[in-house]
Amino acid sequence: MMLAKDIRDRERGGRAEIGVIEGDAEANSPLVMEVMVSILGERPSKLPSGTPDEITDREQMSKLTLYHVSDANGAMNITEIATSPLTQDLLNHDVWRIENLELVEVDPEMHGYFYGGDCYLILYSYDVNGRNSYILYVWKGRHASQDEVTACAYQAVTLDQQYGGQPVQVIVSMGKEPRHFMAIFKGKMVIFEGGTSRKSAPEPEPPVRLFQICGSHPTNSKAIEVPALVASLNSNDVFLLKSQNGVYLWYGKGSSGDERAMAKEVASFIGRGSAEEIMAEGQEPIEFWEILGGKGPYASDRRLQQVTLDHQPRLFECSNKTGKFIATEVTQFTQDDLREDDVMLLDTWDQVFLWIGNEANAVERKESVTTCQEYLRTHPGSRDPDTPIIMVKQGFEPPTFTGWFMAWDPTKWSGGKTYEQLKEELGEITLPTKVDSGATGVESKTISQYPPEMLINKLAGELPENVDPTHKERYLSDQDFQAILGISREEFDSLPQWKQKTIKKEKGLF
Repeated sequence: MMLAKDIRDRERGGRAEIGVIEGDAEANSPLVMEVMVSILGERPSKLPSGTPDEITDREQMSKLTLYHVSDANGAMNITEIATSPLTQDLLNHDVWRIENLELVEVDPEMHGYFYGGDCYLILYSYDVNGRNSYILYVWKGRHASQDEVTACAYQAVTLDQQYGGQPVQVIVSMGKEPRHFMAIFKGKMVIFEGGTSRKSAPEPEPPVRLFQICGSHPTNSKAIEVPALVASLNSNDVFLLKSQNGVYLWYGKGSSGDERAMAKEVASFIGRGSAEEIMAEGQEPIEFWEILGGKGPYASDRRLQQVTLDHQPRLFECSNKTGKFIATEVTQFTQDDLREDDVMLLDTWDQVFLWIGNEANAVERKESVTTCQEYLRTHPGSRDPDTPIIMVKQGFEPPTFTGWFMAWDPTKWSGGKTYEQLKEELGEITLPTKVDSGATGVESKTISQYPPEMLINKLAGELPENVDPTHKERYLSDQDFQAILGISREEFDSLPQWKQKTIKKEKGLF
């Protein structure tokens, strides 16, 4: 019914009619029966019995066929490789690093350790019916130079040619490693924020390093370096803090056993024999906080303290770049996915955040709130329509927001200052602001009221300075609103947008 209503309102401009027919009710209405027969044809006297799902699934699985599709020889060739059951056994894989624009083989002892200043190529080989097949992963460090990125792409093409064009190439951005990629290293994957593994260009190790360790299984766990600040901590994960005094393993209340096991593995490499101290969240010694610059707030939301989340967070990009305002979901999201020229919607189930990029335009800012309310209203999960909507501005992200991102950098947009430091400088910050679920696209605040003659049939330049010309009706008193539009605010807000605009045009308020 929601889909039908959406088609009527959006695609048909409200002109189509919707009829709801339940069960065999059409038999009692000759007119409805006539319309349905004209569209769907005569109803069969007896419907055939269906095949049980489990039998259908089994039959479909038995028909699986794997094909190799390639145009490496100049013509498109499709070759059957195997039929069910399909198996893939790991034979070998080779990790290379780009150095001086050439391939340099990585020391086997360093397999699984990635540096943000490098680019890597990993060739994965698996057997299908006695024939080798390949996946070529191209891993790009966040701080790698453009020359290295270009050289990496060139070397990937060269490797592809060496293997007859067979490898499937997968581009991997730092921090967005797919599960299969992590599984290659069997839970021993460590990502350093910067630097390089080149022996020819060693860099001094920072005196303090902090690593966030997360994952739901030994094969998809990883450790990634984050800023050595209290704000980087997260109750949902394990953190490894390395200093000149030793190594501290911090177990968040919502961390898993696999994350804790991986932390011990990573500690043996990063610590290089240093003494280890294990502590649960809430039982930290004073020196732990001192190393991180003093105790302060971090992401410790109640839901982050759950080992298994009942609802996974979802991120959407809200943009009108295409000429039409649309919200597009971003999967496996990281902080880098927050576009500064857009508005992002983060749904954590018990609350929804609207992240406002510094360069987001006025239309995106306004429409994103309306979209957020529609998202809650039409969500198939029977969402609470009064779910809090929190407005967050770029650079002022509180821990309740940052905690849903892996390896959040609290200084990325704030000139090296944390949220709490900015808060102290600015005094009381008005953001985040809870939006009234009954409003349509504005933050909860007192709105000045004006007499109708100052609003009706007035151009933008003729309106009072603080009046939004696209929503003049909001500046009417309740009494004037009812008298001019003929309905109450509540009835008006419940109408679809096209209907609201039509009424406002008729009354000179659009």
